[in-house]
Amino acid sequence: MGHFRKILVPMDGSSPSMAALSQAVALAEDLGATIEVLHVNAPDEFEVGSTTEVAPSAQQSTDREMDEAIEAAKAQLHERLSRRTVPGDPIFKILEVAVADKVDLIVMGTHGRVGRLQTLIGSVADGVVRNSPCPVLVVRQADGEEESFAERIHGRPAVADQLRPPR
Repeated sequence: MGHFRKILVPMDGSSPSMAALSQAVALAEDLGATIEVLHVNAPDEFEVGSTTEVAPSAQQSTDREMDEAIEAAKAQLHERLSRRTVPGDPIFKILEVAVADKVDLIVMGTHGRVGRLQTLIGSVADGVVRNSPCPVLVVRQADGEEESFAERIHGRPAVADQLRPPR
């Protein structure tokens, strides 16, 4: 695993993307790697599963939380963490940056949706995994709002969630 020197962390301010940043920071500390945080401003950012734009106050709150998480990560990694924001299609831009910057690993979050909802709204993580020029570590936040595949299919939490001590 020592060959991961450049880690790309796409962030959208969601809980899963925050969890991905946390995992990436831990990896970067262990491996001496650098992290580039990438935020892609999609042309029309909508609330998931909705045709209504995200309220400006809600977007500002999400942006503020994301900024705070990135600053906390920067306090740990110092000059080994950089960030940039670009406009465009998230999947295309993530892959474009990964190729242009010769990224060794992409660490990103996922909501873990399955079935019709995932088919309807798509998944940035799925598009990146299917087309990435490098390995992708996908992080699902265990205590997220979405039920996991195990919960949906088997009616019980995933094994990792069952073994996790309560907070």
